[in-house]
Amino acid sequence: MLWSEGSRIALLACGSFNPPTLMHLRMLEVAKNYLEHNLRCAVVDGIMSPVADSFGKPYLASASHRIAMVRAASETSSWIRVDDWECVQPRWSRTLSVMKHHRKELRERFGPDTNIALVVGGDVVDSFTKILPNGDDLWNPEEVREIITEFGLIVISRDGSNPVYTLSSMDALRDVADMVQLVVDEVCPCAVSSTKLRSAIAGGKSIMYTTPNDVIKYIHANKLYKM
Repeated sequence: MLWSEGSRIALLACGSFNPPTLMHLRMLEVAKNYLEHNLRCAVVDGIMSPVADSFGKPYLASASHRIAMVRAASETSSWIRVDDWECVQPRWSRTLSVMKHHRKELRERFGPDTNIALVVGGDVVDSFTKILPNGDDLWNPEEVREIITEFGLIVISRDGSNPVYTLSSMDALRDVADMVQLVVDEVCPCAVSSTKLRSAIAGGKSIMYTTPNDVIKYIHANKLYKM
């Protein structure tokens, strides 16, 4: 069963990390603390997986820059690391395929019972209903259902998001919504976003204390996000 006491679980955060922020690191830390203290699981790994350049998001820094920034951001962590498998793929990878790749590797490393859970902010859950300009779903509902039931989904609340409503409003997810772990960061609720950081940099504003100093140094050294 998912979330059973003593189960070995790795945590995965997927995204652009353009640039990484303290929120990205904090979300993984909060999820780890929740699983270990509330559910008595053993968190064995934390992975930050930047999306490939082919994702085509506006103002997306190159994968080489984003990998370097995430590596700098996670350098002082004893358990969070960056993995470049997703970002070097020639085509954009759906999250489910990224999870399957890492689960296979983790089971070879930690044992066949090891699972991997996806950690997201509440705003990402709200995007489950988003439709792309070409009419396709941004998230395939059946793939999200598989993530929830076969892997695990941990949602960290964010201001302005309503993940409970979103999950209950989707026919494909309504009956499995109670399997999702919804976590509130009562210590340090964080509204920092990569979008706000890019805007601040473009406007010549300080981003100190929103992302690790080594990330800020890298951004300045490589003149990133200057409009």
